[in-house]
Amino acid sequence: MRIASSSWWLLLPCLVQLLSSDLVRGMTINRRIELREEVREMFKHGFEGYMTHAYPADELKPLSCIPSYRDPDVGNFGINDIHANASMTLLDTLSTLPDILPQEFPGALEKVAKGISFNQDVKVQVFEMTIRALGGLLSTYQYLESLPVAPQDQAKTLGLKQREVDVKVFQPRILELALDLGERLLPAFRTSTGIPFARVNLRYGVEAGESEETCTAGAGSLILEFGVLSRLTGDRRFEDVARKAYQAVWDRRSPHNLLGNTIGAEHGQWLAPGMSGIQAGMDSYFEYAIKGAILLGDDTYLDIFDDAYAAIQTFVRTNDGFIYRPVQFRTLQIAAPSTVDSLSAFFAGVQVLNGDLESAIRNHLVHWNLWRRYSGSPESWTWSNRDLHWTGWPGRPEFVESTYYLYQATRDPFYLRVGERVLEDIQERVRTKCGFATMKDVETGELDDRMESFVLSELFKYLYLLFDPSEAESPTNRVFSTEGQTLSLPPSLCRPTRHGSPSVKTPGRTCPAYVPPTLNGLTVGIEQRLDYEYARTIVYGPGVNGRAEETGNVHWSESGFCVVPSAPRYSVDIVLAPMNASSSEQQPAPPQIDDMNAFLSTRLTQHPTSGDFLLSDVSGVHMTVRWRHDNTGYDIATIGPHRVLPGQSVIVSDPLMEGFLPMPDPAANEVEFVDTHPPAEVIMRFSLLSGKEKQVILHAAGSTATFGRKFAESGSNNWGLGGGPVRLILPPNTDPSGCQRLGRPHKSVPEPYVFLLQRGDCTFFDKLVHAQKAGAVGVLVYDEPPSGMAGKTLPLLAMDEAILIRPSSGEEPADLVKATENTGMVFTTFIVGELIKRMIQVESKVLGVELMPVDEDMLGSSLSTAGQTVLGSKVKKEVGPREGKLALGEWVIWNLKIVDRPP
Repeated sequence: MRIASSSWWLLLPCLVQLLSSDLVRGMTINRRIELREEVREMFKHGFEGYMTHAYPADELKPLSCIPSYRDPDVGNFGINDIHANASMTLLDTLSTLPDILPQEFPGALEKVAKGISFNQDVKVQVFEMTIRALGGLLSTYQYLESLPVAPQDQAKTLGLKQREVDVKVFQPRILELALDLGERLLPAFRTSTGIPFARVNLRYGVEAGESEETCTAGAGSLILEFGVLSRLTGDRRFEDVARKAYQAVWDRRSPHNLLGNTIGAEHGQWLAPGMSGIQAGMDSYFEYAIKGAILLGDDTYLDIFDDAYAAIQTFVRTNDGFIYRPVQFRTLQIAAPSTVDSLSAFFAGVQVLNGDLESAIRNHLVHWNLWRRYSGSPESWTWSNRDLHWTGWPGRPEFVESTYYLYQATRDPFYLRVGERVLEDIQERVRTKCGFATMKDVETGELDDRMESFVLSELFKYLYLLFDPSEAESPTNRVFSTEGQTLSLPPSLCRPTRHGSPSVKTPGRTCPAYVPPTLNGLTVGIEQRLDYEYARTIVYGPGVNGRAEETGNVHWSESGFCVVPSAPRYSVDIVLAPMNASSSEQQPAPPQIDDMNAFLSTRLTQHPTSGDFLLSDVSGVHMTVRWRHDNTGYDIATIGPHRVLPGQSVIVSDPLMEGFLPMPDPAANEVEFVDTHPPAEVIMRFSLLSGKEKQVILHAAGSTATFGRKFAESGSNNWGLGGGPVRLILPPNTDPSGCQRLGRPHKSVPEPYVFLLQRGDCTFFDKLVHAQKAGAVGVLVYDEPPSGMAGKTLPLLAMDEAILIRPSSGEEPADLVKATENTGMVFTTFIVGELIKRMIQVESKVLGVELMPVDEDMLGSSLSTAGQTVLGSKVKKEVGPREGKLALGEWVIWNLKIVDRPP
């Protein structure tokens, strides 16, 4: 759609007034380096504060600048769970030092190798000891493995001033410490279910009377560290118990593939209240599924992730696609109060790994607005009331982590500016004379005297990596643990995947490249998306802006014609049915079959080379379709118990599906193109008819109907190609869709005239008949609100390309078809229709519309190409087998093919 340069105001309040300098408002390399060095200084301040005032204690008290020790109150799990008398802050930070503060690495490594022992009479949390201590040791071991042997080369690699240093000498000791810690954690797994106790005494094992209660994340987020430990040592015990625990939790999922929040280690029953979601207590279970598949080359974890992700997107995510709220995992009841917590900010990063960039962008925008409202990520926020539920922020890194992932995926400078804002707030709000404090209340700024180890090991690491302009490494199986520790495995230690070779990337999938949307030839950044404004209203409420320096016009309003975003349903179960089934039979209930494998054995085969599934009888076959991450429709994900992998197709050759195939071509050997109802597309020029001179205000693309008037022919009325403007009016009655009998307009409206109608409620042909009977020479129909377009880059993507259809009629009465042959129909997009309707209805403008042939020079090659692809009126006669497609509503099921004979 082309808009006259003087007509930008027509798009408000739904469009941001775009300036090219704002769209590409980036960040220079020099500025990024400045910010990276500021992060380095902050990290140094916190690390030296810990080493000076707290080491060898586990944590620093940054307000009083003294060590933090275990609490004599054994019930204070918030402190004691991670206080192992093992210099936990040093252990957790050790593998980060080579990147940010390499000069401190040799000395810190020697202190760990010579000064730390896990032979301590302390009860600690298995999960925290695994991700902070065990993960830190394994990551450090792998870094040492990557260093050259020669001491002078080690010093050069680390960037040290001294000529040589030998840190590899400590490598055996680091793995020895990791193995010792792993063995001390093993007693927690000695349960009847394989689900570990949450806590264990490092010297004596599980204490008598220990609580069985453990959380889903705690039980299931051990597979990375334990898996790497087993692969490096050759001792299978660690990976085996972690895998068994992970599977034991998944085996207790609900019929909806949802998990509860807490579970009993011995009896394996979910504990009240049984809330599911991505919040605290569940978060890293899903993170470790996809990362376990990447790192360990184990497809089982990928299958679990796919099923769990589909359940989250279907039952946990709100319809607008922005909020992930807690729900009761059996009844699907929404929690009260319904909250968003700071830990759940991790999920956008996982969505990037999964290739679902659009979901990641929307998810992250909510957490971004929370940050800029409170200058911190509140531990818990009630989204329905827009108020704080738990006011603290202990320096959690999850929001920055997802910001880093999204920048890597999109390269949109918006995410660099997000990081800059976070950096500024940390400096102003939580920096102390010897470290960085916990924020007790994000509104008042009150601080708490604690610096958790993840502030150094994760928060500053992700900020440093975000601003570091160095090019990212090529894809490998290297992942960040949930504590930000880098873990990887050589191909020799990876197991074969379904594809028969060691995995060096997520098995069986590719991530779609991010292509920034454009508007009138200008690149549209994250901040120019309409859902950016919508996310702001979720957190602030309508009409409220962010920080003072970010105030300005609000471009999203429910009171305007802006549509609340709506994400397509992610996962849908279907049962195929023949074309001639009644509407009530189109989606029959899944059959109750005891042995689905036996049921499918006579009708389903798999091609030995391609892996495609060949289905010869659809009756009663239950399938699941899932949304594609390229946002173009659906793919079959499962057929009964059989999983359909990316790249595989489901080919149906059942004669009952004949109705879904195109009509056979008697001249199968001929290839020609038939123009059925020319032209397929036109350009509409809208102009003001009042005043002395005609003022053109808008050009837009439209597709013509395959019935009614052929606009390419010279006509007897004025609405034809080059025939001049025709008055455009709204229907005189209250039916905007034209599905009821239309009355003639007031006699003051001169003929000829065209009705502007909304799509829906009846057939296109019915609208044309009603318009013809009301004396109109044509109908301009505009599309429904773009709720189904939430997966696209912009709800207003029609601004840049013609996503249109050609209205077609079925077997209509011959007399009606004859009567309407001089009445024309053109179909256009929602935004065009709403703009024109607004001008007529609200602005009281007198508008005319005239039709012109498509001119590539006028509209640009992208519109012309889209028209040829989507709207082309030429139909190719078939050669060879006939093939059809199915769709759910407007969305195609891409990997499902209906054929007239098996391949």
